[in-house]
Amino acid sequence: MSLLSPPQIPLFRITLYYGPEAVEGASDSVHCVFNVKKRSWKGGVQVEVVMKKKQIARLEGVLQHPSWLEVLLSGVPVEDRGDYREKSHDLLVQLLCFHKLHAFIHQGIRQENIQVSGDALIAETDEAVQREADEIKRQIYVELDLVETEDGPQSL
Repeated sequence: MSLLSPPQIPLFRITLYYGPEAVEGASDSVHCVFNVKKRSWKGGVQVEVVMKKKQIARLEGVLQHPSWLEVLLSGVPVEDRGDYREKSHDLLVQLLCFHKLHAFIHQGIRQENIQVSGDALIAETDEAVQREADEIKRQIYVELDLVETEDGPQSL
């Protein structure tokens, strides 16, 4: 008899459908849409997560994203850095939306398509992002597919 238990299977399967994109008619917000499927549901639901640009900019500052990214890009040719900055910003917004979605799911999600407004779960999202700051940076670093320097990924 084995004393090891099987690995925990996640209760939800979350897939980024698209985003970030500007919210139509709201120049101060962007959104990401996720497909969320609970194991017990027959099908998934679409959850649109809206983030206000003010909150994104604030969290970008909390994570020190611009300065951290510039250190990472120091070994990248100058002409390529703009593309990396744009991709990194998109990844950051996707991850911020993901953490807001996670806070929404934690409060209880029903099997219906829904929008999480830009004014909802601000404190919960801020807390999650601060708690997961190193993991967010690690995920961005991995997605950017940068070559490690001999010092490794700096300031992760």
